[in-house]
Amino acid sequence: MRTRVTLFALLLAGSIEALAAPQLHQVWVDKTRRHYQTSATAVALSTNTSNCLFRFDCAYAFSARVAGTDISAIPAPTISGPINSGLLGSRWNGGALGYDPSGSWWMLGMPLGGEINFATQSDVDAAFGSGLYTFTVQGQTYAVNLAGDAYPQTPVMTVAGTGAWSGGKFVFDPRTPVTIMFSPSDLGPLGGYVALNGCFRGTCPFVTSGSTVSLSIPANTLVDGEELTLNVTQVRYVDEAAPVDGPHRFASYNSGTQALLRAQLPQVFPMTVNSNITPTVSNATAQIAPRPEDVGTTASIFSFFVAPSTKVLNAAMEKGARLAVRAEGTDKAASVECVLAQLNSSGQLVAVSASALQAYITGVLSGQGQAVNMLNNIATANIAGTSLYVGYGQSALDMLTKGLNQRALSIPGEVFCDPKAPKTGWWWNPAEGGRGYSIEVAGRNIFFASYLYALDGRATWYVASGRHSLDGSLFVGSLEGYSRGQSLGGTYRAPGPAVSAGTLTLAFADASHGTMIWPGGTTAIERFNIVPNGTTMSPMASEPESGWWWNPEESGRGYFLEWQGGQLFMAGYMYDDNGEPLWYLSSNTTSNAQSYAANWWQFANGQTLGGAYRAATRINDNVAPVTITFSGASNAIMTLPNGRTTNIRRFRF
Repeated sequence: MRTRVTLFALLLAGSIEALAAPQLHQVWVDKTRRHYQTSATAVALSTNTSNCLFRFDCAYAFSARVAGTDISAIPAPTISGPINSGLLGSRWNGGALGYDPSGSWWMLGMPLGGEINFATQSDVDAAFGSGLYTFTVQGQTYAVNLAGDAYPQTPVMTVAGTGAWSGGKFVFDPRTPVTIMFSPSDLGPLGGYVALNGCFRGTCPFVTSGSTVSLSIPANTLVDGEELTLNVTQVRYVDEAAPVDGPHRFASYNSGTQALLRAQLPQVFPMTVNSNITPTVSNATAQIAPRPEDVGTTASIFSFFVAPSTKVLNAAMEKGARLAVRAEGTDKAASVECVLAQLNSSGQLVAVSASALQAYITGVLSGQGQAVNMLNNIATANIAGTSLYVGYGQSALDMLTKGLNQRALSIPGEVFCDPKAPKTGWWWNPAEGGRGYSIEVAGRNIFFASYLYALDGRATWYVASGRHSLDGSLFVGSLEGYSRGQSLGGTYRAPGPAVSAGTLTLAFADASHGTMIWPGGTTAIERFNIVPNGTTMSPMASEPESGWWWNPEESGRGYFLEWQGGQLFMAGYMYDDNGEPLWYLSSNTTSNAQSYAANWWQFANGQTLGGAYRAATRINDNVAPVTITFSGASNAIMTLPNGRTTNIRRFRF
């Protein structure tokens, strides 16, 4: 009761500073040993031995931390104990900890990197011995005893999915889900816990901890070529004091294991590459075989590069060769574009548009396959930083439109063109608010929809779908409109045939930025943050899949859903009572990702396909209520007007 009275008095006094008083939560020291898992059973200690004080992949580490709330401004905590400070150099800092805002804690070794790393156990034990470690925090002392070298058993993760261990990584088909499991053991009489996370694209959206851990990576989370880093750590307490009259205090020994998952689609067509890339000269050949359905047809085979414009002759003049992809290794202000290129007779790269790509050979495709001499004593310096592709089709444009190409080689370079697919979700141009684009990549296919406005101000939409090229970074297809389909509350009515509105080209600079060329002109597009920094946030617990949803028995209308930070942003693409295409939006926050309730909104009078920017207006805040009850990641029941329900599920294409 005393806590409630005190809080009430603070509120009456308006003492905001008192409410924000520093609160210590945890004080601890630990030693960790790190491993790499390279197969279902093979796990070994890290073998890095260079500059271990500043590296995070060395086999052993020591950490001392003080964690809490609003503690950044307190005097720097200090630590003492069986420490050989002469072995630590500037990392010792007189025993004072440095604040690390990423973890909201003070940490020995900050700001030079925090966790202090060592190549061997004898090295870490020489610097940090067994015994009592004492923290001094705001005049209070807290002691924990780290002794016994009681490292728990080495964690070995179980990875289940459509894939197998190869080359030290679990290689899987990204169109299918993957599950990672670990059951802890040997935590000792004081217990401990296990933490497991999965990180990619600079964030760690998959995190779990507890006594038993598992992670599920939904289908189509990663795109072809992406890698996800798994880290599991088993923590064994050797000294612990519960937070009764102070912070939780403990000392522990930890064993961690890291593994890599690589998303890799089956080959577009069978291809075997033999290469010899030296610092001076490069040679490479490919043996390709056409898909069974293409055997006996006449086609051209192409060998071409995606290359930094600085490596390519006439790159500035050949605008049709530009791919809107930024080369890696340059800052944004001085970014280098990636362009289509082929080798000339002198072994130099020459920019070339898609329609002007020269065929390596043209003829009837044989089931016996075809050898392609891609590099013949080419100076490596001329092609450094490029990605080399092979493909076939009735023409170069046919090859790109149908996605009949795949990467044969990547040639390293300081500046590197490494095409990547976009991230599934909502996209827009921030200077053109009021219209947007829903994009999903699944396997080698892409499904695009745009919501915008007709000339009379009515909300309308267009779609495009098909195979993408160049590892998902390029799509060329027909932009199509539909009519006469099912309305929001009406009975099912099949839409009429597609009507082409022109050609759509999407070229992606990375997973979050791209360029769109369509009948409305050329515009830059980027991922849309539903909430601030939403595109980088971790998913909620039990969050359904983002992307396209539909009822297979009501084809012709669909719903695009994306969650960010506990908020769902959704569009319904359908038709009005007269059969004209019409879209509605809905968005709301939810604490339970398996349940959603809000209203449909209707907009009008915004930017048309080919018109200048014009702000849209929301003309109806309550077209109808909408509720969705999800059942897992990919199935749900949506309630429509008048209480009618429809079963929707993830659209797989």
